[in-house]
Amino acid sequence: MLQFTKKNHKNFGRVCLHITDRGTAIAVSKLVGASLQLQHCAYFNSFDLSDNPELIANFIQQNNLAGANCSLILCSSEYQLLLTEAPSVEADEMCQALWWKVKDLVGFDVENAQIDFIDLPEDSNRQQNRRVYAVIADKAKVRAKIALAEALGLNPVTVEIPETALLHLIADLCSDLVGTSILYLDPEQSLLLLMSEGQMYLSRTLQYNYLDRMEAVVLDLQRSMDYYESQLGKSPCLKVLLLPQQADDSAIMQTLRSNMGAEISSVDLNALITADTELNIELQQHCFIAVCGALRSNQKAKK
Repeated sequence: MLQFTKKNHKNFGRVCLHITDRGTAIAVSKLVGASLQLQHCAYFNSFDLSDNPELIANFIQQNNLAGANCSLILCSSEYQLLLTEAPSVEADEMCQALWWKVKDLVGFDVENAQIDFIDLPEDSNRQQNRRVYAVIADKAKVRAKIALAEALGLNPVTVEIPETALLHLIADLCSDLVGTSILYLDPEQSLLLLMSEGQMYLSRTLQYNYLDRMEAVVLDLQRSMDYYESQLGKSPCLKVLLLPQQADDSAIMQTLRSNMGAEISSVDLNALITADTELNIELQQHCFIAVCGALRSNQKAKK
């Protein structure tokens, strides 16, 4: 996603930064044998950073991360994800062709945009032409984020969005033919992914605080699962996985179990990764996306 050409300075793993208005999550992976393992994970809220702007720089210095490869995860205000029919062009011409299809739908200056796309599985186009998700990022904000990483002494090599970052860890949880709904909960903008056999078929954003509108979450889930089955012709979704980890007696877990005809469960990040220390629920709530980005292999994520 939105990759740019810079040589990797180190091969041991990577640092991932997920910067939002609420704070900055940072996760660090290391290469152990042929696999990436989580080495460090930390969260700095915006209030602490306003009082002490050097917190992240100190973390990087204390953990000897200067020069490390860095992944950057965009936040909701820095990109748009638009489902559209794929132009009939060669792969190397796709981004330019997509631009002319979506430019009137972009919510920021069209001259200041960078575009990429997420291809969908072949069987997602039932009785329709091939479709893709166009990813349109605010180029100025992307450049500012890259400049920040460089100022911290890091070597930015990849910029991606939360939807693709999640796939690095959750694709293997959705290997069944029957559908799985992935609900990533965030007070600003939750994400809903419909998955089957490790591939993403549908992505939606829930642009409201789920804590205030749990009935709306139920309705959006039901509509998305119905669309997935009736319009895409896929097997019914029988499971809903909530991320980050939710307490079993939380209001959102109880609401979904009372209203959804599917198995509802939450995922403990510790069960998915190998890490030097166990991550508590609070740290998982803040750092889930950053951990996904840090554990991104050099191979293209499944889509």
